Amino acid sequence: MLLIQWLYLKNLAYWFQRFHTLSMPENLHKLFVISSPSGGGKTSLINKLFEDTRSMNFKKSISDTTRQKREGDINGRDYYFLSEKEFKDKIEKEEYVEYATVFGNFYGTSKEEIKTKYNNSNLVLELDWQGAYAVKELFDDARLIFLVPPSLEDLKQRLVTRNLDSPESIENRLSEAKKEISKSEIYDFLILNDDFDKAFEDLSQILFESISASDFDSRVPKDLIKRLVE
Repeated sequence: MLLIQWLYLKNLAYWFQRFHTLSMPENLHKLFVISSPSGGGKTSLINKLFEDTRSMNFKKSISDTTRQKREGDINGRDYYFLSEKEFKDKIEKEEYVEYATVFGNFYGTSKEEIKTKYNNSNLVLELDWQGAYAVKELFDDARLIFLVPPSLEDLKQRLVTRNLDSPESIENRLSEAKKEISKSEIYDFLILNDDFDKAFEDLSQILFESISASDFDSRVPKDLIKRLVE
């Protein structure tokens, strides 16, 4: 794991130095990164976001991944599903802005994906904290949004209900969730996902109403993060 993190940070530093070679346009659009622990509700909220008529000038960045397709997954809509060899070939060709290994699978955001979509629209990325950190280093005006579960018990119930993971996998995801929540301090906005409609209303304020971090009234209790990571 330490080797993976070292390689990841080395890759980040490299791209931070060379990112000007991407020829990114002077951009009047906005870039949003949405993160949460596994089972934290980010995919459901993002899907609802793109059902809203106000999202006409928004696009979702689709990540590459080596994980297996789940029931209902569609290539090019949920992820671009690659073999491990294909993913590593793209790493060798320096085609990723950021990539990381999560639960034994590679996930990455390609340079071409961002160049193409961010040039024409506001862009939404669904990333873990490592990806969010990398994007913020490259786009200092990116807005980072973290979805906070009301409790680990609630998060566990969501993981059990979606019926995609073994009991052992669920425990691993809960352990990882604590680490992810502990990184929430790097985010500009914290949204409490205790109620789907209220969480979507909060998300809508940030994306559609361009509310600033200083004006955003977060419903996350001040001591919740500390309680979740203890």
